Amino acid sequence: MSDTHSAHADHGGDMAHDAEHHRHGYAKYVVVGVILTVITIVEIMIPSIPAIADAFTRPGVVASLLILSFAKGAGVVAYYMHLRDDNRLFTALFMFPFGIASMIVLILFLFFSLTGG
Repeated sequence: MSDTHSAHADHGGDMAHDAEHHRHGYAKYVVVGVILTVITIVEIMIPSIPAIADAFTRPGVVASLLILSFAKGAGVVAYYMHLRDDNRLFTALFMFPFGIASMIVLILFLFFSLTGG
């Protein structure tokens, strides 16, 4: 009987720990969601407000939007895909190709903006 009692006590303790973990975890999701929302608002403001768009020039607007999009993508991959809790190798396996693809896009953007294409 004591074994059964201790098993239930351990299970109850785990449930309390899980509930506490989830309660704190939701706040982090909200914070990350707010940060991603702010980045999205900035992405909308850059080309929409003429004073900002003129200050950046067209290539600057596109480059800034690409950088902000990369930051948002990295945040979504790292946080919402739970890579922060996984082995660093898995993070590298996801982020390395993401970084390579982003660099290719930036290089092509620079190439076409400099050659007038």
